Amino acid sequence: MIYTIIIKGSSCGTENSLSALFFSRALICKNKHKIKSIFFVSDGVLNANKFISPEINEYNLKKKWSIFSLTNKVKLNVCFSAALRRGIIGIKETCNIKILEGNLDIFFKISSLEKLSRHIKISDRVIQF
Repeated sequence: MIYTIIIKGSSCGTENSLSALFFSRALICKNKHKIKSIFFVSDGVLNANKFISPEINEYNLKKKWSIFSLTNKVKLNVCFSAALRRGIIGIKETCNIKILEGNLDIFFKISSLEKLSRHIKISDRVIQF
């Protein structure tokens, strides 16, 4: 089965992102399932902020998502409009507003809701956290 995962909760204060990570790992471990893409929307885009710095003894969720993306070749997409509303800016967007550096982590990619809808169309299941 092909899955699209949607994450609406931030890494701080909710368990949405953590639950989505554990669920995604379980899907990949079975080798019977494929994750087409993971989309961070609403407050979920806050997971992509490269300046998030948890304490040493805390679970570093952003780092775990990055590792998951690299090892499983799953793209981490961030909703463009939700990101801008919450101050998450990619390197391409910095040119438009004359800022030298964006705060979007390198493992996350700015994406559109159009891309999300295309991925939903070809997926067997859509799971939202």
